[in-house]
Amino acid sequence: MKKTAHILVTLTGLLCAQFANAQTALTEQQALELAIKRSPLLNAATLQVKQQKQLQGTSFNLANPDITLESPTGEFMTVGVLQSFEFPSVYVKQGQLAKQQTLLAEKGKTLTEAEVKQQVKTAYLNLQFANQTLQQLKKQDSIFFSIADAANRQFTAGQIDFVAKTFAATQYGEVHNQFVQAQTDATLALQQLQLYTGIADSITTIPFAKNNGAFLITGITTDSATLVSTPFIQYYTQTQTIAKKSLALEKNKALPGFSFGYMNQGLKNTEIPLRLRAGINIPIWFWQYSAAIKAAKTNLQITEQNTLAQQQNLNSKLQQSKSDAIKFQTSLAYYENIGLKQADDLITASARMFSAGQTDYIAYLRTLSDAYNIQVKYLETLRAYNQSIININYLNGQ
Repeated sequence: MKKTAHILVTLTGLLCAQFANAQTALTEQQALELAIKRSPLLNAATLQVKQQKQLQGTSFNLANPDITLESPTGEFMTVGVLQSFEFPSVYVKQGQLAKQQTLLAEKGKTLTEAEVKQQVKTAYLNLQFANQTLQQLKKQDSIFFSIADAANRQFTAGQIDFVAKTFAATQYGEVHNQFVQAQTDATLALQQLQLYTGIADSITTIPFAKNNGAFLITGITTDSATLVSTPFIQYYTQTQTIAKKSLALEKNKALPGFSFGYMNQGLKNTEIPLRLRAGINIPIWFWQYSAAIKAAKTNLQITEQNTLAQQQNLNSKLQQSKSDAIKFQTSLAYYENIGLKQADDLITASARMFSAGQTDYIAYLRTLSDAYNIQVKYLETLRAYNQSIININYLNGQ
């Protein structure tokens, strides 16, 4: 009985450990697909497109008919029906405006999707960086702990002085503090990506490397034709189109309207054609139409200025992102061709010299710190470069 219970406890423990350590391998593209499916922002944008398509059915919005019951001759009651109409072109313009508003909602959805992609790509990058930094600091923490422990034993044995022992302990304390902070950063980065993707398990990413979509950036200047083709500018250009359609609609509203109905104002035996009524609605209160048209013209000017402002803003952001990419691209070339190799050489040479007794604890730890700082700066530069590429793609609507 005890043996069976022991087996059950062991199996339970193994299962718990398995579930506790459950991990999901995820590429950036897979993370994007999951996030897009469950994004509330994108779902709302999709519903807005649906709503605008539904509103297209209101373009031909007739006024409610007037139904009357009256006694025109004082001898009998008769029913009358009167229906009013706008000028036909009003309904045409309303339909055109509704279609353009639907197109604006679709372009807005494109912007929302680009925003969601940027958020998820950044979260994925942050997790890659956090895990790589944590791995780097874990290795460094282990090495510095061993050195500090050895220094403490040698101090107890009277082989080194208090300053060397304390310096070793201080250096380990600094590294260990960075390691603890890196653990917190990694946990937060994981939670952020889990939030976007809906994955509850621990997520493993592909190895941290230069952005797969990266490209060689050779200039900062942005072509104006490229700006116009971006979703951001297309969105604001679409607001101009809507403003133009609204102006055309207001102008058509100033045209005469019509009415048609059935009203018996004569005797009971009045012929049907003589019971019909037709009329015209003359827009004599011109000032209200004039004010609406002027306001629509002003709105068109506002959208034009907003589009120009967005072009300037987008151009500025693209130039800044490209400048950052060029800067970090140059730094990466240095680290990959020179810096990382020199850091490895420093670590190897200083360890050999320390083992041979050619250097003391203080010089050895300082050299190690400088070498590991080079490796950490490389990771930070790689992260900054990848983020600049993400920003460029986002501004281009990708």
